[in-house]
Amino acid sequence: MNIKEKLLRKERSWTDILLLVFIQAYLWMQLGGFLGQMVFQIDKWGYLFTSNADVAADIGTYLLSLGFCLSIPLGLLVFKKNRKLLKVLSPEKKTAIVTGSVLGLASGFALNASIIAGAVLTGSLSFTFGSVQILPLIGYLVAILFQAGGEELICRMYIMGKLRRRYKSPVVAIVGNCLFFTIFHLGNPGISAASILGVFAAGIMFSLIVYYSENIWIAIGMHTAWNFTQTVLFGLPNSGISAPYSVFKAEKATSGLCFDTGFGVEGSWGAVIAIVLVIAALYMINRKRRAQNRQILTVDERQTLEMV
Repeated sequence: MNIKEKLLRKERSWTDILLLVFIQAYLWMQLGGFLGQMVFQIDKWGYLFTSNADVAADIGTYLLSLGFCLSIPLGLLVFKKNRKLLKVLSPEKKTAIVTGSVLGLASGFALNASIIAGAVLTGSLSFTFGSVQILPLIGYLVAILFQAGGEELICRMYIMGKLRRRYKSPVVAIVGNCLFFTIFHLGNPGISAASILGVFAAGIMFSLIVYYSENIWIAIGMHTAWNFTQTVLFGLPNSGISAPYSVFKAEKATSGLCFDTGFGVEGSWGAVIAIVLVIAALYMINRKRRAQNRQILTVDERQTLEMV
């Protein structure tokens, strides 16, 4: 077996080469942006949820990612060979979409809220109650769902799926899509060493969830809850970008272990540590599960031989 056979799969395509996958993803994103802004004018849909111009514009900006949610699956559908990569979006058991989404939403809220609690306990944050406005809350939840979902479809379905098809090692697919995910955030305000590591670590976490579960809805739910919790519930920056409306307002905000004033929660070293712990837990749980499956398989094989 030569080096190529050791590294690459037989069913690979030349279009799955790492750099070419990045270029293709970028081009499909450009189509998504065109569909969202020029064709459907989604950036104006924010007025469906509020008459406040600033809030409507912010919701509309998030909603623009609906274009990605249309263009990325289209990029897989138009080529017959790519359609198998849609499996993570449409699992065999359709109930997995609901259960995965609920699990993701709950875990995303719990993880983000725990880091915010750490920031409160260490004196970096304190809050005052703002207001509860139902329609803007619904608008933000829907918009952030498309924003987080669009990023997951780009990175964890399109890029990761194509790289897994070409390269035998899942490390290439996981690290490769996370590099794109991180580069995608480098232009955000307040970028720092901690925020770069935080975004990259979050990408690894989402990737492992999809890799182990083969259900992208868990990652979409978790990503959505993470962004919604810090931005709309607690009024903190989402990767450096603040929202004009939130349920709570930050009365005090200083940089510390669990919060960064420029980038937000994921810009802190505390967030990096928390996400790395989740990554370690995911790896250990699934390593134990694989070992149990191998043991069961061995027992079944022994029983089969005894029957023969």
